[in-house]
Amino acid sequence: MARIAITSDVASLIGDFAEKVENRSLLLDKFVFHKSWPVENDEHGRTIKWDDALRWSFMRLADNGATVLKQEARKLRDAAAGRNIEQANRDRKLAEAAIADKLSNITPPVRDIAELRAQHTRRFLALFQTWPSDSRAIMIAKLEGRLAINLSDGLVQNANICLDRVFGLPYIPGSAVKGVCRHAALEELRLASGSERRRIFDLVLRVFGASSNDFSPPKQGRGDVTNPAGALHDYLDIVNDPCDVKGAVTFLPAWPYDAAKIVVDLTNVHTPDYYRTGNVEDLAKEKPRPNPFPVVESGARFAFSVVLNGMDEDSELLRKTTSWLHTALTVHGLGAKTSAGYGWFSVDDHALSQLMADIRGDDEKAEREAQELADSQAKSAAEAKRIESLTPEELAKDQLLELNDQQFSDFVKSLSTKSDIQQKACISLLRENKTKRERWKTWKKNNKKDLTTPILQVLDELGLPPLP
Repeated sequence: MARIAITSDVASLIGDFAEKVENRSLLLDKFVFHKSWPVENDEHGRTIKWDDALRWSFMRLADNGATVLKQEARKLRDAAAGRNIEQANRDRKLAEAAIADKLSNITPPVRDIAELRAQHTRRFLALFQTWPSDSRAIMIAKLEGRLAINLSDGLVQNANICLDRVFGLPYIPGSAVKGVCRHAALEELRLASGSERRRIFDLVLRVFGASSNDFSPPKQGRGDVTNPAGALHDYLDIVNDPCDVKGAVTFLPAWPYDAAKIVVDLTNVHTPDYYRTGNVEDLAKEKPRPNPFPVVESGARFAFSVVLNGMDEDSELLRKTTSWLHTALTVHGLGAKTSAGYGWFSVDDHALSQLMADIRGDDEKAEREAQELADSQAKSAAEAKRIESLTPEELAKDQLLELNDQQFSDFVKSLSTKSDIQQKACISLLRENKTKRERWKTWKKNNKKDLTTPILQVLDELGLPPLP
């Protein structure tokens, strides 16, 4: 069977299909199949390829990927068992089913890793809250549509997602947050006029900074193609000397505040020939080609954080930045395919109070766990000290008391083979311990010679008084 293109020593470590890799970020970066991937060679030596390779690669990143892949394998086997299917197609489907089964064996991440990531986010936000309130801001936003973030990056064009390197969970880079916020600011600047136009331009420049390229005029390209002007070219009448300026606000990555699930979505190209050639005649040649890509499922909540970086201490910059960010998330959207309903958020102004309650809950849980650990360690230390103070016979008694009834009976049956210390410990327990003493009486009453004889022999050999 074909396998992912890796060396044999790597395959022995992670599996032929990297099924032993737990980190989804590593799977996405290094072990994504191409759209058409060789499965087997047919009887004529031709390579059989199938178009589900890419979809299956992304599917195993999804939270329910293993279940779906097993269903795919079952469907392929059912199809291969059909009456009128040709042998070549049967072999192909069985080969694909075997690979789907192999991919479904992907080692899942630790079950609590999503909650661990959320705890890290809450811990960071708790520390972030210790900064002066006039120099930082937090906004909690809920994803109302699926999120396609970092779609154009990675091994496969237009089919990627931004995943945390350590946890393998989705997040939104600070550069993306800054980009959509700046877009909202420039839209407000475009609609402004008069003195308000000058005021907003000044705020845009102070918040985001600018480079000389932002003021560059449009350039004539080849033919009728014109390279667009810089984003701030239309405002040259406001600035006297365009130059590089560093922004006063830093945009931090937006981390998931709770579980952020990954699912696989599809976009369907219906007229690929027309998109490739531009010929109107090719519109009639409809050949639907579904292309999968990973997205974050709606419902996830992200924590957006911004902070003044010391270039300018004016708290008005922070207030305006949060206003633009609110507009960006709720009106313009974030990430790719926003015009199709992706990347739209709702902002809950009361979510911050809930966040602080969750942080307090985390602190209380941490305190309880720390206290339980301290109590356990103290108990272990006390027990170790107690054991250290015991005589050999007392230690042997302790060990015998840890045995269950059957284990204790087995010990007594072989009592003659034990050391003198173990024998004396056993006799002492039968004499002093109420439970063991009752067992001795039961053995005598029921004439259990396999249990009473070894004890009587040891009493005689050690010269000890008889048991009651």
